[in-house]
Amino acid sequence: MLSNWIPVDVLPALEDGEVQLWQIQLSGTSSLIEHYSTLLSPSEQAHASRFRHGQAREHFTVGRACLKILLGSALAVDSRSIKIETGPNGKPETRLLNGDKIFFNVAHSKNTILIALSRQGLVGVDVEYLDRLTDIMEVARSNFTEDEIASLAAIAEPEARNRTFYRYWTRKEAVAKADGRGLLLSLSSFDVSHDTMNLHPVRVSESSDGEGKIYFVSDLDLGDQAAGALSLESPSCKVNRLIFPLDVSQGRPER
Repeated sequence: MLSNWIPVDVLPALEDGEVQLWQIQLSGTSSLIEHYSTLLSPSEQAHASRFRHGQAREHFTVGRACLKILLGSALAVDSRSIKIETGPNGKPETRLLNGDKIFFNVAHSKNTILIALSRQGLVGVDVEYLDRLTDIMEVARSNFTEDEIASLAAIAEPEARNRTFYRYWTRKEAVAKADGRGLLLSLSSFDVSHDTMNLHPVRVSESSDGEGKIYFVSDLDLGDQAAGALSLESPSCKVNRLIFPLDVSQGRPER
């Protein structure tokens, strides 16, 4: 399991062979909204303004600004120049800048944002806070494999079953987000019911007769109330778990 989150004061360089996994806690960020809003493009600011609830608008603004700060730092450019575009299946991506490309993925649940960055292949990340009112078996029957459903049904204790469900769910979402096919990739087409919580290979079919692609999945330590997972294309990358310095003052922070 990935644990040991490290707070930092300045953003470290994104090295070759490294995955930076950033955690951002959004509680208490209201005073920073004005600054972070200036890092968004006019179209991003317009997108933020369409959120009906102030908290959702705040979370989008902080999350997008922090992503642009991290990408700007990794690419050594002003974060305001970073353009987040939509790929063929709706996955956010950036253009190649000076021959340099950063793979990234973002997840958000309640007050937690996770951002994964890598130079060495696709990444996917997911976080979900546990909802004890959800009919997890009904959701599982629509989205899980037979082995995953049977594994859940065999757990008698409700709290343990609920946590296992969210562990499976975040693993699947992390794989699907790394893959980038969106709704074209059925969650029930691959199995994540392994016991191992460290990087574990998961095969995803490319076509009905293809050999498929392998991603490597690990659970994340996010406390008792949330589950999370990280999916990597390259298992050899070193994963550094970092807490984003929310008071960073510039679009291109000192390193």
